[in-house]
Amino acid sequence: MAGARANDLDVHERGTVVVVEGPRFSTRAESGWYSAQGWDVVNMTQHPEAALARELEMCYANVSLITDYDVGVEGVEPVSVAEILRVFEQNNKKLRDLLFEVIPNLPPSGDCLCSTALDGARF
Repeated sequence: MAGARANDLDVHERGTVVVVEGPRFSTRAESGWYSAQGWDVVNMTQHPEAALARELEMCYANVSLITDYDVGVEGVEPVSVAEILRVFEQNNKKLRDLLFEVIPNLPPSGDCLCSTALDGARF
């Protein structure tokens, strides 16, 4: 979080992600349903990555590069691929800056709960 804040990036410490199979855009009905469930972000790349990292007892953090509002959000017009690519390119620079800030400050491997997450879970 500190690295993102140091780079003047928007940070949300909480939220619920719905993962959809993509690449594709949600329909208005899907988007409306996601919103009605209270889900904050529609994403195509958080599963199975998070589950696989846990199974390997690897540290894992998600950085979502938000490109647009989902089409079912009231008053939001459908987004174009060209607009998504434009915002994605802007986000890539922000992501590079964030990674250069965060990676040198990561703790040594094995110094967190991730490395022992499955202790007692196997039989």
